[in-house]
Amino acid sequence: MKFRLHTLAALLCGIAMGTAQAGATSEVAYAALTGGTTVSFNELAANPFDSVLLDGLLTSGGVQFGERFAGQELAVAKTPRAGAVAQDWFDDLSFGSPAAGLTLLAGAPGANLGAYHYGDADAAALAGVGPQNSDGSDPFGFGAISARFAAPVSALGFQLRDADGGAITLQLYRADGSLIEAVDLSGRGDGRYAFARAGGTADIAGFTLTNRDGYYGVALDNLVLAAAVPEPGSALLLIPGLLTLATVARRRAR
Repeated sequence: MKFRLHTLAALLCGIAMGTAQAGATSEVAYAALTGGTTVSFNELAANPFDSVLLDGLLTSGGVQFGERFAGQELAVAKTPRAGAVAQDWFDDLSFGSPAAGLTLLAGAPGANLGAYHYGDADAAALAGVGPQNSDGSDPFGFGAISARFAAPVSALGFQLRDADGGAITLQLYRADGSLIEAVDLSGRGDGRYAFARAGGTADIAGFTLTNRDGYYGVALDNLVLAAAVPEPGSALLLIPGLLTLATVARRRAR
């Protein structure tokens, strides 16, 4: 009987651990992320329609931002501009993987990060500054943005600015540099989006946002980091019943 009780306890532990580790990432309502950290970037550009270039690493709202993580290689992606002969050049971080610790690296001076005040209630937003476009147009918003959090979270949300249906990719990373998921945001317009780990697993330690949006580029605003309320999985629903069986078996053993 003791053997059976030990086996049941091990089963309970295995189910709980397996559910926590295997949780996927799902899209949730931005408004549902409450009580966490919000980064507005409004201190970066104080006046309407101000545009500021930012060299080096940036810390805003307790979150550190840069162009990429150590271990990632910066390349250039080229995409023809719709309805025009010119093509736009974008930061490409598809080569290499982040090293453990998610050490942030800044881009070259003038090709790192920037801020723009949109002149509305949401004020300033953060953008990546990419390589110079082939026609000499402004590369603001065509670069990569990478972020590392002070502590891992289970959910995050943000507002996209100037998104007009281009190819946008959000990559979520653990602190050891492993990829949690690459979320395809292609075709999304301006709006607020949020993503949470199933089961409330708090292992999102940072992200990289890249895009191939050939009109205005893409800017990031109103970043929210939160601990999402986990939804009970089917395996977790079994635990109360299994605990009841364990109690009955213990009583019979006595």
